[in-house]
Amino acid sequence: MRRCLAALLYPLAAQAITTQTTCPSTNNCAPPPGSRYDYDLYHKDIEVCFFSGEFLYWTVDEGALDYAERMKQPAWSPTASYASGSVESATYDICPGVRISAGYFNAPKYWIVQAQYTHLISTGKNRAEKPRAAAEYLTGTWPQITTSPLAHAHSKIFFDYNLFDLLIDRVFFPNPHLRMKVIGGASLAWIQQDWKVQYFDGGGGDTTIRNRWQYLAGGLRTGISADWYWGNNVYLMASSYAALYMGSYKNLAKQTTTVQPVGSDAALPVRDSYLQDTRPSCALQFSIGPAYQKNIGCKRFEIFAGYEINGWFNLQEIRRSSSGSPSEAKETWMSTSMLALQGLTTRFTFDF
Repeated sequence: MRRCLAALLYPLAAQAITTQTTCPSTNNCAPPPGSRYDYDLYHKDIEVCFFSGEFLYWTVDEGALDYAERMKQPAWSPTASYASGSVESATYDICPGVRISAGYFNAPKYWIVQAQYTHLISTGKNRAEKPRAAAEYLTGTWPQITTSPLAHAHSKIFFDYNLFDLLIDRVFFPNPHLRMKVIGGASLAWIQQDWKVQYFDGGGGDTTIRNRWQYLAGGLRTGISADWYWGNNVYLMASSYAALYMGSYKNLAKQTTTVQPVGSDAALPVRDSYLQDTRPSCALQFSIGPAYQKNIGCKRFEIFAGYEINGWFNLQEIRRSSSGSPSEAKETWMSTSMLALQGLTTRFTFDF
């Protein structure tokens, strides 16, 4: 009888001992006696939830935002000449933004599920004045429908960036000092830009151009990240992502003026062009910087500060056109460029 009981209990006891030695209990996070000082840097066998808050101090960079030219010398001819002088373009200020995320790490299966939201509003104002010399002028790169030469030009731009991500990470530990994640998931983007240009002449006349576009799209996102331990709780962190979106794109160009030629209707805009289509967009993201990470019992926190850049393609599009009578063709002159958001990213993450 005793031999039968021993035969039945031995496999259970052996399994319990094996489990205890290979998977540390979440209730006892102290390293085993005699272990290395950097034992289990990443708490890879501890099941946790985590919260992350990021402060973004970014600017927005994009081309095709020229609105005026300020001459530096007299024109080649009093009758016809081409663009001359320094180009005046709309620029964005450095503005704050936020990114928040929350997730769950399923140890020891080494996968993470998390949701995150990124929000940034950026603005910019620019002003250009006529040169002092009488034979030098301030000219618009949009049609300056005024009765006299320009005295000054204003540019005001607004940008709203919203990104929602639901991601699943597969975590790998190539060695005790390196943690890598392969990341994939779904993403939703809502981005809009509103650009206003005004030209004022010396006689009190003015014309206003509004160029607005917005993009609402969903897509897939994938990437890779790494935490490399350097010593004394200091790490180097880097990540890279790529995403492909498909969604609704709208672009509006509208122009009004206080000038009223004979036979015109002052209530109607001079320009009123509207485009809507379904288009793809590709987005790339890269960040790198140092981090301080520390284990406190079963909990862990991380402080990161680094540089991040996000590039978007096939969104920034400024549509101008030729002029003519109402029945004549209006040729489209389109300027495009990459949209880039870049600057300082700081993050605090807490595991609990």
